[in-house]
Amino acid sequence: MSLFYVEKQKIYCEGRVVAGAEPLSGFHYREDWQEIEEGVFCWTRTVFSGECDRADFETIHMALKLVEPVGFYMIPGVLYHGNSWGDGLEPKGLVHEGEPWVFASHRAGIPAGLYCQSEKTAFGMWAEPSSNLTASCSFTEEKGQMTARLLFPEQEGPVIYCARDTYEDRNYIDPYVNKSGTIRVSAVVVLKKRSSAEGYDYDVYVQKAWEYFKRESQIVMDRRSVWDLGFSFIKDSAYFEENGLTGFAMGLTWQNGGWKQKRDYLEIGWVGQHASLAVSLICKALIDGDNSDLLKGLKVLDCWADKAVLPNGLFRCRYDRVLQYKDDTENRDERHDAANLYSVIEEYLEAYHVLLEAGIDRKSYLTIVQRLCDFITSVQRKDGKLGKAWYNDGTCSDQDGTVGCYLASGLCGAYMEFKKPEYVAAARKAFEFYYREFMEHGYTTAGALDTCCVDKESAIPLLETAVRLYEIEGNELDLERAVVVSRYLATWQYHYDVVFPENSILGQLGYLTRGGTAVSVQHHHIDCYGLVFYEIWMKLSRLTGDPVWRERAEAVWNNSLYNMSDGRMVIKGQRRPRGAQDEGFLQTRWHTKKGEYFGVSEWLVVWHHAFRLKILRKEFLAKRVGYDKEEKNIC
Repeated sequence: MSLFYVEKQKIYCEGRVVAGAEPLSGFHYREDWQEIEEGVFCWTRTVFSGECDRADFETIHMALKLVEPVGFYMIPGVLYHGNSWGDGLEPKGLVHEGEPWVFASHRAGIPAGLYCQSEKTAFGMWAEPSSNLTASCSFTEEKGQMTARLLFPEQEGPVIYCARDTYEDRNYIDPYVNKSGTIRVSAVVVLKKRSSAEGYDYDVYVQKAWEYFKRESQIVMDRRSVWDLGFSFIKDSAYFEENGLTGFAMGLTWQNGGWKQKRDYLEIGWVGQHASLAVSLICKALIDGDNSDLLKGLKVLDCWADKAVLPNGLFRCRYDRVLQYKDDTENRDERHDAANLYSVIEEYLEAYHVLLEAGIDRKSYLTIVQRLCDFITSVQRKDGKLGKAWYNDGTCSDQDGTVGCYLASGLCGAYMEFKKPEYVAAARKAFEFYYREFMEHGYTTAGALDTCCVDKESAIPLLETAVRLYEIEGNELDLERAVVVSRYLATWQYHYDVVFPENSILGQLGYLTRGGTAVSVQHHHIDCYGLVFYEIWMKLSRLTGDPVWRERAEAVWNNSLYNMSDGRMVIKGQRRPRGAQDEGFLQTRWHTKKGEYFGVSEWLVVWHHAFRLKILRKEFLAKRVGYDKEEKNIC
């Protein structure tokens, strides 16, 4: 007999009941359970709606009541154990004003995905797409017992979370069709016996979902075209020189009948990516011999190096603030965050080495990095915590958030350059702190700098630091921890392709969601930020021998290429320049006019080009071939 089995609508594990199916009151229906493999079941309800005892029914439920107390629960990309961390107004807990939260299938990275675990059992469920009706999901709790519930047809309520901290004061339910006849609804149920009460055991759940929705990957665009379009956008649409400043607009917005640069937020890293874009220009010069690209990239890096370094070693992360405050080191309006400071370390180290290949020795870049790392180690707390952001005078403005681990990763990179043992010692101490915090809560926090919440971005430095520590020290435990963090990141990845209304923008564009990553519990849309951990997942696949991380990385890459303009793309009557691409793809009811969903952000940014070009410049330089060569030679 299997470890798990179903008998009389009850799920058993080693002979004990772990969950029971709630009956459908007032319905005539047939129940079927099919074991796909050990611990994986297809659960189907065939409802004979013409024989229903209720004339007004609108919802078919598929609900499993968990017997054992639940210690952790999750709706992937939406709800992580109640979203209690942070000060935002995103959905929190299980209810809103006494009514259970209900989320549409397309709001989660696994369709209507639900996961929870007790001390002994891990349990997950999702809606089977071949069901006759679309689905939603909800958790409820009564007298300490959790119920995982799928609802057909699709609905959301009691209010709709439609933009950051913003709600439509109404619920939604698909029109119920086919009130007579036979309706089939189905779910996939995944179970795992837990070997320990510690940690999080959704590994089988996300892996089975990844396998279940697997499809042949589409080659959206060859790498050479990605390279060309990326540079077209950053050189022709984003680059500027004005009033002694050389840099890149963070993106384009539509104003007065045309696309205009947005320059009020000029950032070294994160969504500005000045440093990375500059390094990519230098690399392009090395690859194709265009000296003008080298001079442009060097000019950007030197502009920051000349104006942004503070006496204490900190680096001013926003150039608009440099211009605004000049030499003022006392103000409290300017703060320098871990994510941007990490970019300073990474990009200036790489810039130093690629410039050497061009015959230019910028030892001053190494000095910038070393002084910044010395500052970081000087402010580290005894428990290993580094902090999220600092004022100009070096005092910490914000301690909390896993995003602080970015500096641990940066210190690992600096150690590999300078071989200063205090750098790797500080990185180790910081990693242990942030990993312990992650394991205590089950989520990571504060990576997206325009929010303060549970998110995916904050897990990236945790993953990168684990891999870098493994490469430096060779401890297999770090590799195991990298896998654990990767599983958490996988909960933010879309495992399936949302079916969009034919008249929606995403439906007309043919956008496919699989591989894309949800942003945070405060931002319910898909972006390309998974590109940041593309290389790490590729490396993790090589180090562990597990092909799934390569598969997931390739899915991230392919998803990031959708809807990049070749110069002829027109959306809502607006022609987009070469290389233009939206920051966000709105796969759920999000951020558009009331009732008009499933569109795009209409905000054309540079940062995803920065991430793609960073990946490609390393590939191309390693091969020492030009981007004008055959594709087979550069991939």
